[in-house]
Amino acid sequence: MIPSRFNPADVLRIRRHSPTRLEGFVDASFAFAVTLLVISVGHVPASVPEMLQALRGLPAFALCFLSIARIWKAHRDWSRHYDIEDATSLRLSLLLVFVVLIFVYPLRLLFALLFSWLSQGFLVDQPVALHSSEELRAAFEVYGIGFATIAALFVLLYRHALLRAAAIGLDAREKIVTRMHIAMWSSFIALAALAILCAALTPFSSDTPLLYALPGLILGLSGAVKWAIRHSYSRQLDAVETAA
Repeated sequence: MIPSRFNPADVLRIRRHSPTRLEGFVDASFAFAVTLLVISVGHVPASVPEMLQALRGLPAFALCFLSIARIWKAHRDWSRHYDIEDATSLRLSLLLVFVVLIFVYPLRLLFALLFSWLSQGFLVDQPVALHSSEELRAAFEVYGIGFATIAALFVLLYRHALLRAAAIGLDAREKIVTRMHIAMWSSFIALAALAILCAALTPFSSDTPLLYALPGLILGLSGAVKWAIRHSYSRQLDAVETAA
């Protein structure tokens, strides 16, 4: 019996045990992306007040770091489970790195805006300027486009793995989990599109401050959607095991 909250890593076999040059490049690129998020005041703090000022950005940095780390882990798991390094996977992986290096800017800006709003400007290491609701719309739209692009690249990576199922040696259960990942990342594209649409059309107003956070709340549904998709596909795995 497959539990409703199963771990896909328990179904997918590890086929690559040593990193390749491509993985090394991807790892280094993600590490560089993290350095772009490092909390600082533009330089290494030279005094205690500067250090304390830099540490105010810790919450935003922590959430940005977690987001980048999750994307890195998703690519790492894909590489380990499918062991594909052909022209298609090379192009998709390099494109993923390119998008992530750009994605860090709207990512850091939006989290800085979030904590600045929640703390009345205290939890930021540098001043965050937002002059109009149109600028906020643009920030959400750029973030949504970046998130949707990353999700689309993972859809293509998992579809590529599914197309090469015979060569890789995927069994019936592994094919189901691969389809689950395709459905999961596809749902993230849909959420990003909805958030972009919401950011473009929502009548932001100071009378209804929660509307400013609506696109972010839509993107925050990704956890619930991910759980629902896993629960649905766990039933398919249960059926396969029962038949076996």
